[in-house]
Amino acid sequence: MVKNNLKMAYRSMMRHKFYSLLNLVGLAISMTVCVFIGIYVQNELSFDKHIKDSERIFRIATHIKYADNLFNIPAAPDPMAKALKEDFPEIEFAARTHNNSTNLVEVDSKFFRQSGVTYADQSFFDLFDFPLLRGDKEHLLDEPNTTVLEESTAKKLFGEKDPIGQIIKYNEQFDLKVTGVIKDIPENTHFDYDMFITTLNDRSASQNIWLSNNFITYLKVAEGHTKESLEAKLPEFVERHLGPQVKQLMNVSFKDAVASGGLAIDYYLQPLENIHLHSKLDFELGETGTISQVYMFSIIGLFILLIACINFMNMSTARASVRAKEVGMRKVLGSLRKQLISQFLTESIINAGLALILAVGMVYLILPGFNQLTGKSIVDPIFGVNGLWLYLLLGTIIIGFLAGIYPAFILSSFRPIKVIKGELSSGRGSAWMRNILVVIQFATSIFLIIASIVIYSQLDYLQSKKLGFNKDQILIINETQLLGNQIETFKNELEKEAIIESVSVSGYIPGTNINSDTPLLREDATSPDDGVAIQHWSVDYDYIETYDIELTQGRFFSEEFASDSNAIVVNETALRRFGYLDEPIGKKVKTLAGIVGNRAQSFTIIGVMKDFQFKSVTEAIQPHALLLGNSVGSVSVKFNKESAMEVVSSVESIWNRFAEGRPFEYSFLDQIFESSFRNQNRDKTIFAIFAALAIIIACLGLFGLAAFITEQRKKEIGIRKVLGASTQTLLRLLFSNFTSLILISSVIAIPVVWWYLSGWLIDYPEAISLNPLFFVIGVIIVLTIAILTVGFQSFKAAKRNPIDNLRYE
Repeated sequence: MVKNNLKMAYRSMMRHKFYSLLNLVGLAISMTVCVFIGIYVQNELSFDKHIKDSERIFRIATHIKYADNLFNIPAAPDPMAKALKEDFPEIEFAARTHNNSTNLVEVDSKFFRQSGVTYADQSFFDLFDFPLLRGDKEHLLDEPNTTVLEESTAKKLFGEKDPIGQIIKYNEQFDLKVTGVIKDIPENTHFDYDMFITTLNDRSASQNIWLSNNFITYLKVAEGHTKESLEAKLPEFVERHLGPQVKQLMNVSFKDAVASGGLAIDYYLQPLENIHLHSKLDFELGETGTISQVYMFSIIGLFILLIACINFMNMSTARASVRAKEVGMRKVLGSLRKQLISQFLTESIINAGLALILAVGMVYLILPGFNQLTGKSIVDPIFGVNGLWLYLLLGTIIIGFLAGIYPAFILSSFRPIKVIKGELSSGRGSAWMRNILVVIQFATSIFLIIASIVIYSQLDYLQSKKLGFNKDQILIINETQLLGNQIETFKNELEKEAIIESVSVSGYIPGTNINSDTPLLREDATSPDDGVAIQHWSVDYDYIETYDIELTQGRFFSEEFASDSNAIVVNETALRRFGYLDEPIGKKVKTLAGIVGNRAQSFTIIGVMKDFQFKSVTEAIQPHALLLGNSVGSVSVKFNKESAMEVVSSVESIWNRFAEGRPFEYSFLDQIFESSFRNQNRDKTIFAIFAALAIIIACLGLFGLAAFITEQRKKEIGIRKVLGASTQTLLRLLFSNFTSLILISSVIAIPVVWWYLSGWLIDYPEAISLNPLFFVIGVIIVLTIAILTVGFQSFKAAKRNPIDNLRYE
């Protein structure tokens, strides 16, 4: 019977090549989309789960409320890891990491810029079981001046030499001995470390400061103990250890500070497996995902697959009348209904199988573009992802079954006598179901097209928004600490170049992910509760000229005023938070006294900056201040020519005179801001692709369905033409059903997409309004494409000679 079913399926496909091809292409495209979505979802859900006992590993996260300032960060105080391990026997291991921004390594007089460098405790490798290729696991980082490398980093630095015992000079400060090499950390890990330096070399790792949260802290809890039981003990632990320093800072007890509502410090445990998709903390270690995006892409993939399955069902039920005589004759010859159902399901599953083969080829062809779009590095998407090939096989059988089950029951239900009498000529009994399926198809397409239009408009609005400073034609030279005390001379040499307009040395540049919040208070403030968390940057005299930042009041720092060492320039948002709205120039702000020996310091406001977007435009503008200082993290070079590479060449030649052999790293400020839209641009592209594919698949089905329906109605069309109907009248007749279905689809899709986009836009501090025009345009696009698709077949049918349609009647 199976052999016969296969033979009949082949004959049916050959007999209806056009419709079979439409079904095959639509299903293959949708399967390709689903495979890529499956790869993406599987990768996102797998983060950190490859680590042994990952379900028992947690990261300490900190929530701080100080006055009306809120901080949520993935960091904890330096001494916390050790104190937790000592106070709670249920903690098996505790370990810290502490990232360093400047990472220059020297090997055999050759300099390398090394990314992914962190200080780490010896116990880090007890928590995380990354395969150790060389070295003694018990003594990797338990001595000063030791380091552990990833395999690829070791090969980059030492080639094929044995790295164990080799010496690396770090930041031209101290020598490190390589004590271990681990296998490269998988990409689906929430951190990306290439080099681990013992915390014994980290000067900030032994200062016993409980009110400074700079260390990423991980715990491994013993079996039988829960996250909740440990968190319940943390409040008493926090009060006991932080209390003395809070008392010193605020001159009140920890309990009184919390009771007043002015201070709240909460530490909680983040499950390791939840960090990538569920963490919403500031200053994460790397790019995170969101579980909502995983759900969204999964649903979109299923809808696109549903559209293709609907095409198959529509075409199968629409062709019911053509196959009616075949069914009737087979029943007369003794075929049972279950045999007919088996035959039609076999045809459907074979179609799905052929679509899978085509889809697999398309997956490997499109894979490089997928990797570039998502930032993944998938090599073998089918057999390289655990169990995916098996899911694909099972999924194909299920798709074939689901797509074929309804048409199989429709076709097998025909009665032989009625078929032979010709009473099933139109197959209209299932027309209502076809209409429902078409509505679902186009509702999905309308949703995706409108979403793409709004996402594009929102990102275009943000990218064209005025930033409040100049970001064009500014070259950024990174990590100029390497120049040491030559930084001013280097700056002077740059300013001699004719193509350079201005040069500034500063600790920070706009558009970067920074965290330099410090609480400042009005001069007359008496309570720490009045503190304002303010981003403060150390800059030089030329900063405001280099970036064309507008001053609304006062002046900027000047070498003419020695008192400017204690001056401050604030933005308008900070001014409002301080309450200095009238005549702020000359007013003072002060720091908090007594934080582990730090002295109180007072600053005089000499200028007010117009608010500018010093962080990403996806974030609200915060209080911001500039201080005169000697921080030398970056050099900003404003140039006056369009030839950027000419500027790079000039600056690099000067750099090499001062830092010979040290790598010259640069970037352009406009590119830095553009990179802040990477995730949003990716979403925009993905939605556009999904929308295009959805409409293509839907139109493939619509094209085939229109062709079949016009073929079914050719006699009716012929009679109407004989009776005097014009081509326009016939076109309206054929269009009317499809256009009404698309309008019904719009009524369904618009409220859903409105609800979704309202939630999406609320995450932005500044967002466009949901203009009704967006929805009208989306519907018009779908309606136009559908009319063109149906119109081709309808016009052919309307122009056909009626004699050709009626010659056999």
